[in-house]
Amino acid sequence: MVPDNERGRRLASILSPLCERRAEEQGRKVDVYRARPGMDVDSAREFLDEKMYPTSQSAREHARYVLLAGTPEDLSMELQEELTGDGSCFVGRLPFDQEDDYAAYVAKVMACERDAVRPRKARALFLTAQDRSPQVRSGQEFITGPAARRCSEARARGFFPASGVLAEELSAGAKGRLLELAGASEPGLLFTLSHGVGGPPPGWASAEAQRRAQGNMWLGDRTALTAEDVRQGAFLPGGIWFYFACFGAGTPARSVYQPWMEQLVRSGGMSKRDLESVERSRPLGDRPFIAALPQAALANPKGPLAVIGHLDLAWLYAFHNARTGQTHANRLEDALTSLVEGYRAGLALHSLTRFASKADRELRKQYQSDAVATCSGQPRPPSMAERAWLWMERHDVMNYTLLGDPAVRLVDRPSR
Repeated sequence: MVPDNERGRRLASILSPLCERRAEEQGRKVDVYRARPGMDVDSAREFLDEKMYPTSQSAREHARYVLLAGTPEDLSMELQEELTGDGSCFVGRLPFDQEDDYAAYVAKVMACERDAVRPRKARALFLTAQDRSPQVRSGQEFITGPAARRCSEARARGFFPASGVLAEELSAGAKGRLLELAGASEPGLLFTLSHGVGGPPPGWASAEAQRRAQGNMWLGDRTALTAEDVRQGAFLPGGIWFYFACFGAGTPARSVYQPWMEQLVRSGGMSKRDLESVERSRPLGDRPFIAALPQAALANPKGPLAVIGHLDLAWLYAFHNARTGQTHANRLEDALTSLVEGYRAGLALHSLTRFASKADRELRKQYQSDAVATCSGQPRPPSMAERAWLWMERHDVMNYTLLGDPAVRLVDRPSR
């Protein structure tokens, strides 16, 4: 999907070799859709109903892998949200401002996929940027550590076909060690957990400064991994990066968490400081943007084929329920296993986001109970704090976003 303007026509031409490659794989021409820039929710839904998923077509004719080519100014966030909302297709976005970056990305994917000796296995790296903050310590305890152990144990039983599994806690400021591990020539699956740079207490000096820095990987000791660090040189060549950090994929115009955070602040379940950090990180001018760090990695000829990151704040709720103590490291393990098994990146991300249905079920049950109680003449006040936590979990799962072609693979799938 490209914007319906002159830039969109140029992008379609640049992406044509990739479209031809996908057409060869599926034995069917790749459709190119042209969407008007700046769509709101209603116009996006109308476009999808009329152009992509008309009722005159059967479901088998509908696009399953959809690549959005353009920035949020080219193809709106609302359009992307409508595409991903019902889970009927696997969506990725190439978000570059510069057209040369699209060409570099296409050349990289084509080179990887045409390689006759492409490996059947990739290594798996689990890295925590240990800045000694409580949030990162909890992330190591409840997410990175358990996921790495589960994947390593599964590999020993033959169920996680990676060439090796390495888990490491990076010491504060250890940018050199991170670049060393990510610079190996063997294709890799990299999972990193860190803080993402957000709005400083005084606020951002300019929109340009915010776009350049927000979402960068905070390593502690006043050090961050920036776009300049990953634009050139080997950084996860031919690999896939699961980047767990606030604003790791980008920043929306308004955080989807904000109304639920306000509810939790009122009920005493969340600190007002968390809410203030959201306000500081809102995009200046209310213009959403994709983070500079993953863009640079994707444009790098020796960089990854795809980056999975969070389009908003990133919480632990998708993988750990602090109120019940229940950990869901299996959700992350499912997504990472799909990638090392050679499934396409869009499908692997779906193996994670499908878990939003658990929160959806609980929310439906609560709203149904409200309706039944009202009809019986015995209405009772709902537990708004409980619902706020469920909404936080749901959004935390659903806000993981794929940057890159959703049809790329980390390794070739063995024929069976």
